[in-house]
Amino acid sequence: MRSIPLRWRIIASLIGLALGTTLILALLARHFLALSLQTNVNLEMGSALTSALALAKENYDAKKRQLQDIGQLLSAPPHRDLNALHAAFADAGLDNLTLRVSPLEQIDTDLSQGPAVSKVENDQLQLVLALPDSQRALTALLSLEALISVKNAVHTYKHIEMAEGDLRTAFLLAFLVAAAGVVLLASVIGVRIGFGITRPLNALLKGTREMGRDNLQYRIPKGRNDEIGLLIESFNQMAQDLVENRRKRLEAEQIAAWREIARRLAHEIKNPLTPIQLAVQQMRDKYSGNDPAYQQFVTNCTEIVTEEVENLRSLVQEFANFARMPSLSLSPSDLNECVHNVIRLYPDAHIHLDLEENPPALELDTEQMRRVLINLIENSLDASGKNGQIEIRTRTSDDTATLSVIDSGPGVPLKDRVRIFQPYVSTKESGMGLGLAVVHNIIEDHGGHISVKDASMGGAQFDLQLPIPDRAIAQPEEQR
Repeated sequence: MRSIPLRWRIIASLIGLALGTTLILALLARHFLALSLQTNVNLEMGSALTSALALAKENYDAKKRQLQDIGQLLSAPPHRDLNALHAAFADAGLDNLTLRVSPLEQIDTDLSQGPAVSKVENDQLQLVLALPDSQRALTALLSLEALISVKNAVHTYKHIEMAEGDLRTAFLLAFLVAAAGVVLLASVIGVRIGFGITRPLNALLKGTREMGRDNLQYRIPKGRNDEIGLLIESFNQMAQDLVENRRKRLEAEQIAAWREIARRLAHEIKNPLTPIQLAVQQMRDKYSGNDPAYQQFVTNCTEIVTEEVENLRSLVQEFANFARMPSLSLSPSDLNECVHNVIRLYPDAHIHLDLEENPPALELDTEQMRRVLINLIENSLDASGKNGQIEIRTRTSDDTATLSVIDSGPGVPLKDRVRIFQPYVSTKESGMGLGLAVVHNIIEDHGGHISVKDASMGGAQFDLQLPIPDRAIAQPEEQR
Protein backbone atom coordinates (compact mmCIF):
# COMPACT_ATOMS: atom_id res chain seq x y z
CA MET A 1 0.00 0.00 0.00
CA ARG A 2 1.40 3.34 -1.05
CA SER A 3 1.89 5.81 1.78
CA ILE A 4 0.62 9.37 1.78
CA PRO A 5 3.07 11.79 0.11
CA LEU A 6 5.27 13.76 2.47
CA ARG A 7 3.93 17.16 1.41
CA TRP A 8 0.34 16.17 2.30
CA ARG A 9 1.46 14.72 5.61
CA ILE A 10 3.15 18.02 6.43
CA ILE A 11 0.01 19.98 5.47
CA ALA A 12 -2.26 17.64 7.46
CA SER A 13 0.05 17.81 10.48
CA LEU A 14 0.05 21.62 10.49
CA ILE A 15 -3.75 21.74 10.11
CA GLY A 16 -4.17 19.17 12.89
CA LEU A 17 -1.79 21.07 15.15
CA ALA A 18 -3.58 24.36 14.47
CA LEU A 19 -7.04 22.83 15.04
CA GLY A 20 -5.91 21.06 18.19
CA THR A 21 -4.43 24.23 19.64
CA THR A 22 -7.53 26.24 18.70
CA LEU A 23 -9.85 23.61 20.23
CA ILE A 24 -7.89 23.56 23.48
CA LEU A 25 -7.97 27.35 23.70
CA ALA A 26 -11.70 27.31 22.89
CA LEU A 27 -12.43 24.78 25.66
CA LEU A 28 -10.42 26.84 28.15
CA ALA A 29 -12.22 30.03 27.11
CA ARG A 30 -15.60 28.26 27.30
CA HIS A 31 -14.77 27.00 30.77
CA PHE A 32 -13.79 30.42 32.05
CA LEU A 33 -16.83 32.02 30.39
CA ALA A 34 -19.16 29.50 32.01
CA LEU A 35 -17.39 29.98 35.33
CA SER A 36 -17.72 33.75 35.01
CA LEU A 37 -21.43 33.53 34.12
CA GLN A 38 -22.00 31.08 36.95
CA THR A 39 -20.30 33.46 39.32
CA ASN A 40 -22.21 36.53 38.16
CA VAL A 41 -25.61 35.02 37.25
CA ASN A 42 -27.14 32.88 40.02
CA LEU A 43 -30.18 32.90 42.31
CA GLU A 44 -28.27 34.04 45.39
CA MET A 45 -26.79 36.99 43.53
CA GLY A 46 -30.19 37.95 42.08
CA SER A 47 -31.91 37.66 45.45
CA ALA A 48 -29.21 39.70 47.15
CA LEU A 49 -29.42 42.44 44.54
CA THR A 50 -33.24 42.50 44.75
CA SER A 51 -33.07 42.78 48.54
CA ALA A 52 -30.44 45.49 48.27
CA LEU A 53 -32.66 47.41 45.84
CA ALA A 54 -35.67 47.10 48.17
CA LEU A 55 -33.59 48.38 51.10
CA ALA A 56 -32.31 51.22 48.97
CA LYS A 57 -35.87 52.21 48.06
CA GLU A 58 -36.92 52.10 51.71
CA ASN A 59 -33.93 54.26 52.53
CA TYR A 60 -34.98 56.63 49.75
CA ASP A 61 -38.53 56.90 51.13
CA ALA A 62 -37.20 57.42 54.65
CA LYS A 63 -34.85 60.18 53.50
CA LYS A 64 -37.69 61.83 51.63
CA ARG A 65 -39.95 61.76 54.74
CA GLN A 66 -37.11 63.10 56.82
CA LEU A 67 -36.65 65.98 54.43
CA GLN A 68 -40.40 66.73 54.53
CA ASP A 69 -40.50 66.64 58.33
CA ILE A 70 -37.47 68.83 58.81
CA GLY A 71 -38.80 71.16 56.12
CA GLN A 72 -42.01 71.64 58.08
CA LEU A 73 -39.95 72.26 61.18
CA LEU A 74 -37.62 74.78 59.61
CA SER A 75 -40.39 76.69 57.82
CA ALA A 76 -41.90 77.70 61.20
CA PRO A 77 -40.42 80.49 63.36
CA PRO A 78 -37.99 81.32 64.74
CA HIS A 79 -35.61 82.45 62.02
CA ARG A 80 -32.32 80.54 61.89
CA ASP A 81 -29.04 81.46 60.31
CA LEU A 82 -27.10 79.13 57.97
CA ASN A 83 -25.03 77.54 60.77
CA ALA A 84 -28.15 76.78 62.72
CA LEU A 85 -29.70 75.22 59.64
CA HIS A 86 -26.68 72.96 59.21
CA ALA A 87 -26.90 71.94 62.84
CA ALA A 88 -30.59 71.15 62.49
CA PHE A 89 -30.01 68.86 59.53
CA ALA A 90 -27.09 67.19 61.27
CA ASP A 91 -29.23 66.51 64.35
CA ALA A 92 -31.71 64.79 62.01
CA GLY A 93 -28.94 62.53 60.60
CA LEU A 94 -28.78 64.38 57.30
CA ASP A 95 -25.29 65.74 57.36
CA ASN A 96 -24.44 64.91 53.69
CA LEU A 97 -26.35 67.92 52.41
CA THR A 98 -25.65 70.92 50.30
CA LEU A 99 -27.48 74.06 51.58
CA ARG A 100 -28.08 77.17 49.55
CA VAL A 101 -30.06 80.33 50.57
CA SER A 102 -31.44 82.48 47.75
CA PRO A 103 -34.18 85.16 47.31
CA LEU A 104 -37.72 83.85 46.90
CA GLU A 105 -38.17 85.44 43.48
CA GLN A 106 -35.38 83.19 42.12
CA ILE A 107 -37.22 80.02 43.18
CA ASP A 108 -39.34 78.30 40.53
CA THR A 109 -40.88 75.80 42.95
CA ASP A 110 -44.45 76.41 44.21
CA LEU A 111 -44.20 76.86 48.01
CA SER A 112 -47.83 77.80 48.63
CA GLN A 113 -48.48 74.38 50.13
CA GLY A 114 -45.39 74.47 52.29
CA PRO A 115 -41.94 72.90 51.84
CA ALA A 116 -41.52 70.87 48.61
CA VAL A 117 -39.41 67.69 48.24
CA SER A 118 -38.59 66.37 44.76
CA LYS A 119 -35.98 64.35 42.84
CA VAL A 120 -33.78 66.48 40.62
CA GLU A 121 -30.91 65.95 38.21
CA ASN A 122 -27.63 64.32 39.23
CA ASP A 123 -29.54 61.72 41.32
CA GLN A 124 -30.33 64.06 44.22
CA LEU A 125 -33.36 64.82 46.49
CA GLN A 126 -34.15 68.52 46.74
CA LEU A 127 -35.91 70.26 49.64
CA VAL A 128 -37.11 73.83 49.04
CA LEU A 129 -38.75 75.88 51.82
CA ALA A 130 -39.40 79.51 52.60
CA LEU A 131 -37.48 80.73 55.60
CA PRO A 132 -39.74 82.36 58.31
CA ASP A 133 -39.65 86.14 58.80
CA SER A 134 -37.61 86.49 55.60
CA GLN A 135 -37.95 86.90 51.85
CA ARG A 136 -35.51 84.11 51.25
CA ALA A 137 -35.76 80.43 50.49
CA LEU A 138 -33.60 77.50 51.56
CA THR A 139 -32.61 74.80 49.07
CA ALA A 140 -31.18 71.54 50.47
CA LEU A 141 -29.74 68.85 48.13
CA LEU A 142 -29.29 65.25 49.36
CA SER A 143 -27.15 62.85 47.30
CA LEU A 144 -28.63 59.41 46.39
CA GLU A 145 -25.40 57.74 45.19
CA ALA A 146 -25.90 54.52 47.18
CA LEU A 147 -29.40 54.03 45.81
CA ILE A 148 -28.31 54.71 42.26
CA SER A 149 -25.31 52.30 42.56
CA VAL A 150 -27.56 49.49 43.74
CA LYS A 151 -30.08 50.27 41.02
CA ASN A 152 -27.36 50.18 38.34
CA ALA A 153 -26.02 46.89 39.70
CA VAL A 154 -29.50 45.36 39.46
CA HIS A 155 -29.94 46.60 35.91
CA THR A 156 -26.49 45.21 34.94
CA TYR A 157 -27.31 41.87 36.48
CA LYS A 158 -30.63 41.69 34.60
CA HIS A 159 -28.84 42.56 31.35
CA ILE A 160 -26.22 39.84 31.89
CA GLU A 161 -28.92 37.35 32.77
CA MET A 162 -30.84 38.12 29.57
CA ALA A 163 -27.64 38.17 27.43
CA GLU A 164 -26.24 34.83 28.69
CA GLY A 165 -27.57 32.91 25.68
CA ASP A 166 -26.36 35.58 23.28
CA LEU A 167 -22.88 35.43 24.83
CA ARG A 168 -22.67 31.68 24.32
CA THR A 169 -23.85 32.02 20.70
CA ALA A 170 -21.36 34.83 20.04
CA PHE A 171 -18.57 32.75 21.57
CA LEU A 172 -19.43 29.76 19.35
CA LEU A 173 -19.53 31.98 16.27
CA ALA A 174 -16.19 33.58 17.18
CA PHE A 175 -14.66 30.13 17.67
CA LEU A 176 -15.88 28.95 14.27
CA VAL A 177 -14.52 32.06 12.55
CA ALA A 178 -11.18 31.75 14.37
CA ALA A 179 -10.99 28.03 13.57
CA ALA A 180 -11.69 28.66 9.89
CA GLY A 181 -9.03 31.38 9.80
CA VAL A 182 -6.49 29.18 11.57
CA VAL A 183 -7.19 26.25 9.23
CA LEU A 184 -6.83 28.49 6.20
CA LEU A 185 -3.58 29.97 7.52
CA ALA A 186 -2.25 26.53 8.45
CA SER A 187 -3.16 25.24 4.98
CA VAL A 188 -1.32 28.09 3.25
CA ILE A 189 1.75 27.66 5.47
CA GLY A 190 1.59 23.89 5.10
CA VAL A 191 1.39 24.07 1.32
CA ARG A 192 4.30 26.48 1.22
CA ILE A 193 6.45 24.42 3.59
CA GLY A 194 5.38 21.08 2.12
CA PHE A 195 6.07 22.01 -1.48
CA GLY A 196 9.17 23.96 -0.44
CA ILE A 197 10.61 20.79 1.09
CA THR A 198 9.36 18.13 -1.31
CA ARG A 199 10.11 19.99 -4.56
CA PRO A 200 13.91 20.01 -3.99
CA LEU A 201 13.68 16.47 -2.60
CA ASN A 202 12.02 15.39 -5.86
CA ALA A 203 14.80 17.18 -7.72
CA LEU A 204 17.36 15.26 -5.65
CA LEU A 205 15.48 12.02 -6.36
CA LYS A 206 15.57 12.77 -10.08
CA GLY A 207 19.26 13.58 -9.79
CA THR A 208 20.04 10.24 -8.12
CA ARG A 209 18.11 8.43 -10.85
CA GLU A 210 20.10 10.29 -13.50
CA MET A 211 23.30 9.29 -11.70
CA GLY A 212 22.03 5.71 -11.74
CA ARG A 213 21.60 6.01 -15.52
CA ASP A 214 25.26 7.09 -15.71
CA ASN A 215 24.31 10.67 -16.62
CA LEU A 216 27.08 12.31 -14.63
CA GLN A 217 26.56 15.66 -16.39
CA TYR A 218 23.15 16.17 -14.74
CA ARG A 219 23.03 19.07 -12.27
CA ILE A 220 20.22 20.28 -10.00
CA PRO A 221 19.44 23.99 -10.42
CA LYS A 222 20.37 26.10 -7.44
CA GLY A 223 18.15 28.76 -5.90
CA ARG A 224 18.04 28.18 -2.14
CA ASN A 225 20.32 29.44 0.61
CA ASP A 226 19.19 27.11 3.41
CA GLU A 227 20.17 23.59 4.43
CA ILE A 228 18.36 22.10 1.43
CA GLY A 229 20.34 24.44 -0.79
CA LEU A 230 23.55 23.14 0.82
CA LEU A 231 22.33 19.58 0.16
CA ILE A 232 21.74 20.42 -3.52
CA GLU A 233 25.16 22.05 -3.71
CA SER A 234 26.72 18.96 -2.13
CA PHE A 235 24.93 16.75 -4.67
CA ASN A 236 26.20 18.83 -7.57
CA GLN A 237 29.71 18.77 -6.10
CA MET A 238 29.46 15.00 -5.70
CA ALA A 239 28.46 14.70 -9.36
CA GLN A 240 31.40 16.89 -10.36
CA ASP A 241 33.72 14.78 -8.20
CA LEU A 242 32.39 11.63 -9.88
CA VAL A 243 33.09 13.14 -13.29
CA GLU A 244 36.58 14.13 -12.20
CA ASN A 245 37.26 10.74 -10.61
CA ARG A 246 36.04 8.96 -13.72
CA ARG A 247 38.26 11.17 -15.87
CA LYS A 248 41.25 10.43 -13.67
CA ARG A 249 40.47 6.72 -13.65
CA LEU A 250 40.18 6.60 -17.42
CA GLU A 251 43.39 8.58 -17.77
CA ALA A 252 45.10 6.26 -15.32
CA GLU A 253 43.87 3.22 -17.27
CA GLN A 254 45.02 4.76 -20.54
CA ILE A 255 48.39 5.67 -19.09
CA ALA A 256 48.77 2.18 -17.67
CA ALA A 257 47.94 0.71 -21.07
CA TRP A 258 50.34 3.05 -22.86
CA ARG A 259 53.07 2.26 -20.34
CA GLU A 260 52.62 -1.43 -20.91
CA ILE A 261 52.84 -0.87 -24.67
CA ALA A 262 55.92 1.36 -24.18
CA ARG A 263 57.56 -1.26 -21.98
CA ARG A 264 56.99 -4.01 -24.53
CA LEU A 265 58.12 -1.83 -27.42
CA ALA A 266 61.25 -0.83 -25.53
CA HIS A 267 62.01 -4.46 -24.81
CA GLU A 268 61.26 -5.74 -28.30
CA ILE A 269 63.14 -2.95 -30.08
CA LYS A 270 66.14 -2.73 -27.75
CA ASN A 271 67.14 -6.36 -27.97
CA PRO A 272 68.00 -6.51 -31.71
CA LEU A 273 69.62 -3.05 -31.91
CA THR A 274 73.03 -4.08 -30.64
CA PRO A 275 73.34 -7.18 -32.90
CA ILE A 276 72.29 -5.08 -35.89
CA GLN A 277 74.91 -2.45 -35.15
CA LEU A 278 77.62 -5.03 -34.50
CA ALA A 279 76.76 -6.95 -37.68
CA VAL A 280 77.01 -3.84 -39.86
CA GLN A 281 80.30 -2.80 -38.25
CA GLN A 282 81.71 -6.31 -38.82
CA MET A 283 80.64 -6.17 -42.46
CA ARG A 284 82.60 -2.94 -42.81
CA ASP A 285 85.64 -4.24 -40.93
CA LYS A 286 85.73 -7.62 -42.72
CA TYR A 287 85.69 -6.19 -46.21
CA SER A 288 89.15 -6.80 -47.73
CA GLY A 289 88.54 -5.81 -51.31
CA ASN A 290 90.38 -3.10 -53.22
CA ASP A 291 87.34 -1.36 -54.76
CA PRO A 292 87.37 2.19 -53.28
CA ALA A 293 83.82 2.93 -54.43
CA TYR A 294 82.44 -0.17 -52.78
CA GLN A 295 84.50 0.53 -49.70
CA GLN A 296 82.97 4.00 -49.46
CA PHE A 297 79.51 2.54 -50.02
CA VAL A 298 79.96 0.07 -47.16
CA THR A 299 81.26 2.84 -44.90
CA ASN A 300 78.29 5.12 -45.70
CA CYS A 301 75.79 2.34 -45.10
CA THR A 302 77.47 1.49 -41.80
CA GLU A 303 77.27 5.11 -40.67
CA ILE A 304 73.59 5.40 -41.67
CA VAL A 305 72.65 2.20 -39.88
CA THR A 306 74.66 3.18 -36.81
CA GLU A 307 73.00 6.63 -36.74
CA GLU A 308 69.51 5.19 -37.05
CA VAL A 309 70.28 2.60 -34.39
CA GLU A 310 71.27 5.43 -32.04
CA ASN A 311 68.00 7.21 -32.88
CA LEU A 312 66.11 4.03 -32.11
CA ARG A 313 68.03 3.75 -28.83
CA SER A 314 66.89 7.29 -27.94
CA LEU A 315 63.27 6.37 -28.71
CA VAL A 316 63.63 3.19 -26.72
CA GLN A 317 64.98 5.22 -23.81
CA GLU A 318 61.94 7.51 -24.04
CA PHE A 319 59.67 4.47 -24.05
CA ALA A 320 61.52 3.06 -21.05
CA ASN A 321 61.36 6.32 -19.12
CA PHE A 322 57.64 6.62 -19.79
CA ALA A 323 57.00 3.00 -18.87
CA ARG A 324 58.74 3.15 -15.49
CA MET A 325 57.70 6.48 -13.98
CA PRO A 326 59.34 6.50 -10.54
CA SER A 327 57.24 7.06 -7.41
CA LEU A 328 57.37 10.55 -5.99
CA SER A 329 59.72 11.50 -3.17
CA LEU A 330 57.98 14.53 -1.70
CA SER A 331 59.57 17.09 0.60
CA PRO A 332 58.88 20.77 1.46
CA SER A 333 60.31 22.76 -1.44
CA ASP A 334 60.44 26.29 -2.79
CA LEU A 335 58.85 26.48 -6.24
CA ASN A 336 60.85 29.60 -7.14
CA GLU A 337 64.09 27.81 -6.29
CA CYS A 338 63.14 24.94 -8.61
CA VAL A 339 62.64 27.48 -11.40
CA HIS A 340 66.00 29.15 -10.77
CA ASN A 341 67.82 25.79 -10.78
CA VAL A 342 66.40 24.91 -14.21
CA ILE A 343 66.90 28.38 -15.74
CA ARG A 344 70.67 28.02 -15.24
CA LEU A 345 70.63 25.40 -17.99
CA TYR A 346 69.49 27.99 -20.56
CA PRO A 347 71.83 31.00 -20.27
CA ASP A 348 71.29 32.08 -23.90
CA ALA A 349 67.49 31.77 -23.96
CA HIS A 350 65.25 34.84 -23.70
CA ILE A 351 63.47 33.82 -20.51
CA HIS A 352 61.77 36.43 -18.33
CA LEU A 353 60.93 35.57 -14.71
CA ASP A 354 57.90 36.97 -12.87
CA LEU A 355 58.04 35.10 -9.57
CA GLU A 356 55.96 35.90 -6.53
CA GLU A 357 58.01 36.79 -3.48
CA ASN A 358 58.02 34.54 -0.41
CA PRO A 359 55.83 31.76 -1.82
CA PRO A 360 54.59 29.08 0.59
CA ALA A 361 56.45 25.78 0.75
CA LEU A 362 55.00 23.01 -1.41
CA GLU A 363 55.30 19.24 -1.12
CA LEU A 364 57.32 18.53 -4.28
CA ASP A 365 59.57 15.95 -5.82
CA THR A 366 62.25 18.38 -6.99
CA GLU A 367 63.74 15.97 -9.55
CA GLN A 368 60.38 15.33 -11.16
CA MET A 369 59.52 19.06 -11.14
CA ARG A 370 62.90 19.72 -12.76
CA ARG A 371 61.91 17.24 -15.47
CA VAL A 372 58.57 19.05 -15.90
CA LEU A 373 60.17 22.47 -16.27
CA ILE A 374 62.83 21.24 -18.71
CA ASN A 375 60.16 19.61 -20.85
CA LEU A 376 57.97 22.72 -20.94
CA ILE A 377 60.90 25.07 -21.63
CA GLU A 378 62.21 22.79 -24.42
CA ASN A 379 58.73 22.77 -26.01
CA SER A 380 58.51 26.57 -25.70
CA LEU A 381 61.93 27.01 -27.30
CA ASP A 382 60.97 24.69 -30.16
CA ALA A 383 57.69 26.57 -30.68
CA SER A 384 59.10 30.12 -30.33
CA GLY A 385 62.29 29.72 -32.32
CA LYS A 386 65.72 31.17 -31.69
CA ASN A 387 64.52 34.71 -30.93
CA GLY A 388 61.31 33.72 -29.17
CA GLN A 389 60.30 35.05 -25.78
CA ILE A 390 59.50 32.86 -22.79
CA GLU A 391 58.00 33.99 -19.47
CA ILE A 392 57.81 31.93 -16.29
CA ARG A 393 55.40 33.17 -13.66
CA THR A 394 54.42 31.98 -10.18
CA ARG A 395 51.31 33.03 -8.25
CA THR A 396 49.46 31.82 -5.14
CA SER A 397 45.76 31.96 -4.24
CA ASP A 398 43.81 30.63 -1.25
CA ASP A 399 44.91 26.99 -1.49
CA THR A 400 46.70 26.74 -4.83
CA ALA A 401 50.09 27.70 -6.24
CA THR A 402 50.18 28.29 -10.01
CA LEU A 403 53.28 27.97 -12.21
CA SER A 404 52.81 29.37 -15.73
CA VAL A 405 55.14 28.86 -18.70
CA ILE A 406 54.30 31.30 -21.50
CA ASP A 407 55.85 31.51 -24.96
CA SER A 408 55.50 33.64 -28.10
CA GLY A 409 55.08 30.74 -30.47
CA PRO A 410 52.06 29.82 -32.62
CA GLY A 411 50.14 28.40 -29.68
CA VAL A 412 48.15 25.17 -29.40
CA PRO A 413 45.03 24.70 -31.57
CA LEU A 414 41.80 24.55 -29.62
CA LYS A 415 41.00 21.05 -30.84
CA ASP A 416 44.33 19.73 -29.48
CA ARG A 417 44.24 21.31 -26.01
CA VAL A 418 42.77 18.25 -24.29
CA ARG A 419 44.40 15.43 -26.23
CA ILE A 420 47.85 17.07 -26.23
CA PHE A 421 48.50 15.59 -22.78
CA GLN A 422 47.81 12.07 -24.01
CA PRO A 423 50.70 9.77 -24.98
CA TYR A 424 51.87 9.77 -28.60
CA VAL A 425 50.10 13.04 -29.40
CA SER A 426 52.32 15.83 -30.65
CA THR A 427 52.04 18.98 -32.77
CA LYS A 428 55.75 18.78 -33.69
CA GLU A 429 57.14 16.95 -36.68
CA SER A 430 59.72 15.13 -34.56
CA GLY A 431 59.35 13.33 -31.28
CA MET A 432 57.00 10.62 -29.99
CA GLY A 433 54.58 12.89 -28.10
CA LEU A 434 55.50 11.52 -24.67
CA GLY A 435 56.89 14.71 -23.07
CA LEU A 436 53.60 16.40 -22.16
CA ALA A 437 52.10 13.04 -21.15
CA VAL A 438 54.96 12.65 -18.66
CA VAL A 439 54.44 16.23 -17.45
CA HIS A 440 50.72 15.57 -17.01
CA ASN A 441 51.38 12.40 -15.01
CA ILE A 442 53.87 14.10 -12.71
CA ILE A 443 51.55 17.03 -11.99
CA GLU A 444 48.58 14.69 -11.40
CA ASP A 445 50.72 12.62 -9.02
CA HIS A 446 51.41 15.83 -7.09
CA GLY A 447 47.64 16.31 -6.69
CA GLY A 448 47.67 19.18 -9.18
CA HIS A 449 46.30 20.00 -12.59
CA ILE A 450 47.78 21.22 -15.88
CA SER A 451 45.98 23.14 -18.62
CA VAL A 452 46.87 25.14 -21.73
CA LYS A 453 45.33 28.32 -23.18
CA ASP A 454 46.21 31.23 -25.44
CA ALA A 455 48.90 33.50 -24.02
CA SER A 456 48.93 37.29 -24.01
CA MET A 457 52.13 37.15 -26.13
CA GLY A 458 50.26 35.23 -28.82
CA GLY A 459 51.64 31.78 -28.04
CA ALA A 460 50.68 29.09 -25.55
CA GLN A 461 50.39 29.38 -21.78
CA PHE A 462 50.74 26.21 -19.74
CA ASP A 463 49.33 26.61 -16.21
CA LEU A 464 50.40 24.13 -13.52
CA GLN A 465 48.22 24.30 -10.41
CA LEU A 466 49.68 22.67 -7.29
CA PRO A 467 48.01 22.39 -3.86
CA ILE A 468 49.38 24.32 -0.88
CA PRO A 469 49.48 21.65 1.87
CA ASP A 470 48.43 23.58 5.00
CA ARG A 471 45.78 25.66 3.25
CA ALA A 472 44.39 22.76 1.28
CA ILE A 473 43.80 20.88 4.54
CA ALA A 474 42.40 23.89 6.42
CA GLN A 475 39.98 24.85 3.64
CA PRO A 476 37.48 21.95 4.13
CA GLU A 477 37.61 22.36 7.93
CA GLU A 478 36.61 26.02 7.63
CA GLN A 479 33.73 25.08 5.34
CA ARG A 480 32.45 22.60 7.90
